[in-house]
Amino acid sequence: MEQSPRLSLSYLAPSQAQKHVTVNETFRRLDQLVQSTVLSRTVSAEPGAPSDGDAYILPAGASGAAWEGFAEGNIAACQDGAWVEIAAREGLRVWVADEDRLIACDGAAWAGIAGESGESAEKFGVNATADATNRLAVKSDAVLFSHDDVTPGNDDCQVKINKAAAGDTASLLFQTGYSGRAEFGLAGDDNFHIKVSPDGSGWTEAIWIDRDNGDIGLGTGAPGKKLHILSPDNNDGFILETTNTASGRVGFDLKTAQTANAGDFFRFNFRGDIPDVVLTAWDASAAAWTGWLTFRYVGGETDIGGSVMVGNPTGGHKGAGAINAQAVYDDNALLTCYVFDQALDGAVDAGKWDAKVPDRRIVARNPETGEVTRDETEVRTHEPLRKFTARIGGSHDPLTLDGYARHWKEKRHLTSMPNEAAFDPEKGMAAGAWIQRLVETVEIQAVLIEQLNQRVKAQEASGVVTRV
Repeated sequence: MEQSPRLSLSYLAPSQAQKHVTVNETFRRLDQLVQSTVLSRTVSAEPGAPSDGDAYILPAGASGAAWEGFAEGNIAACQDGAWVEIAAREGLRVWVADEDRLIACDGAAWAGIAGESGESAEKFGVNATADATNRLAVKSDAVLFSHDDVTPGNDDCQVKINKAAAGDTASLLFQTGYSGRAEFGLAGDDNFHIKVSPDGSGWTEAIWIDRDNGDIGLGTGAPGKKLHILSPDNNDGFILETTNTASGRVGFDLKTAQTANAGDFFRFNFRGDIPDVVLTAWDASAAAWTGWLTFRYVGGETDIGGSVMVGNPTGGHKGAGAINAQAVYDDNALLTCYVFDQALDGAVDAGKWDAKVPDRRIVARNPETGEVTRDETEVRTHEPLRKFTARIGGSHDPLTLDGYARHWKEKRHLTSMPNEAAFDPEKGMAAGAWIQRLVETVEIQAVLIEQLNQRVKAQEASGVVTRV
């Protein structure tokens, strides 16, 4: 054997003359192959004035006096002013200068080395062993993905998980001891899911976000509304809780884009320092919160006995289970005895009856903080008796038979009741007002009946009428 089997390095023969020629030839070959570099692998025309040490990997169709006789893929190296062909062997690695990359020969062709300059690798492990399923395996306390500030990039950073079809899965799975505990992503369809599991086998879907409209379902599967919460068995649907021990206040808003201010529509506040739940509505014309509805439980100085309060009613505590509302109790609807004052005393003391009408205290609070923003007292008078006394002595005096009859004949309604034109069939009339008007009517008619009774008695005394 005169040459080495891999690099074809010439051996020295026993008693060989001019041994330096053989040794120098071997050194030239090693100089070309150790830490090998070629200028290019795409130049096909043989350079006219190469420098010693220049080398090329020959592409298909190479031309030139020497290169035409060399095989495609072999290395053409300039040594001592002449071109030398070096056969490409499997495992030979070469740096390509005009590409700034390292390539290797697999025995048939040259290709980039896996992991170098964008070349793909079948598997890659970082402090871990990759396998056919987990082709990328990383064992580390932390993994960092950052935007490109070197190239530079666009200052963004995205992690993309792609699947082939809607029925496949593209998700992130979180494990404990290599057993699944939580998963989020596109799990089996194109909707966004968040699932949890206690043991990696039974999974519960916690959140579903619909791909078409962004509707969110909590424990629901496909949601039926923008926010759809389903409470399984006897569990609470949801809990709003605060850690603010100073006020203990929790609240949330219902908003609409259809109001004049395009802002909050309803606001619920659950207040711990004040034992109630308050619903307020936004008055766009007044640019303020108004018209509240309060649900209050038993306890504390402000307790109203487990009743419901609407607006700013007068009269204070109405008792447990009552609806403490302005529309029901305002104006002390049951106090109509001023009819008898007029009939028996000939006059009505308006001051006495005004004193029986409690003033209305109007208290407004910031629905978020509970801070009092308005605390006013509205002085109120007994308006029904004023309407009653205004007719006394006139042509429609309700306590005279003729005046009472004249009123309903001319105006086509009783003195205490609204007429057809004044009555609003859509809004109706407050229950308290109806009660007041009805009782006033009964009292007026009681007085008129007594007048008729006295007339009958007078007729009987004169003998004009005989009692049957």
